[in-house]
Amino acid sequence: MKSLLFILLGTCMMFAQNNRFIYEVKYKKDSTSKDITRENYYLDITKDDIAYYNRLNYISDSVFTATGRTPINRLTSFLIKKKDDNIYQNYEYIGDVNFYKIPEEARQQWTITDSTEIADHLSLQKATTKFGGRNWIAWFTKDIPMPYGPYKFNGLPGLIMELYDSKKDYYFKIIKSEKIPESYQRISLEGFISRAIPVTQKDLNKLRLDLYSNPFKYAFNGNLTIPEGKKLLLEDGTVLSKEQLKPAEANERKKLKAFNNPIELDKAVKYPK
Repeated sequence: MKSLLFILLGTCMMFAQNNRFIYEVKYKKDSTSKDITRENYYLDITKDDIAYYNRLNYISDSVFTATGRTPINRLTSFLIKKKDDNIYQNYEYIGDVNFYKIPEEARQQWTITDSTEIADHLSLQKATTKFGGRNWIAWFTKDIPMPYGPYKFNGLPGLIMELYDSKKDYYFKIIKSEKIPESYQRISLEGFISRAIPVTQKDLNKLRLDLYSNPFKYAFNGNLTIPEGKKLLLEDGTVLSKEQLKPAEANERKKLKAFNNPIELDKAVKYPK
């Protein structure tokens, strides 16, 4: 952990630099299951903006830079916020062929406690808040006075090093930090941003319900063309021909319904029984 410490301490003294903090994220998609999903998410803090996105996008950018080809990766939602703006732009992917854009001013009312601890020579302090239908506990450090954290969490007088909800359905912890090269470009994110469709949360919930009713509508309505002899790769790795889509709808609905435990629990979609 010493290398992490030195990089973090160096980060707090170099605000002109572009910094990346990598969070290990553990979460339960289905509140009725014991299965835990583990992924890494990147928090990029630059002089212009804040970006929070899945490591898969970073891999896609790296492959494209090296080869000129974009690999086929699972698509994931992401967040962008300009430094001089309080509005987060949420770029949501729900499983069809589109990204959807929802602006939101995400603020948390934090209660900073007297509880402190030392971890890897960093002084951490405990804070709590209610957000998205959950009670959250954060451990932040004033040693790195950047008021940001994973996802939409912000507003503390230091970087959030560790964050979890009271049920431990979601857990975030910084495992690494690094400088962002001046040459780095968010190629994949920029591509999704340019074609994202503006919607409201109400619109997005309706789109999710429509997708539940007809999980492969984008393949049948012409929005996605499956060439003769080719197959469709689903997010979970399942490969289906166009002829197999209709019989697979019930299983796809089951998978959509199982994601009943989003970070913002108060935005969970109520699917038909």
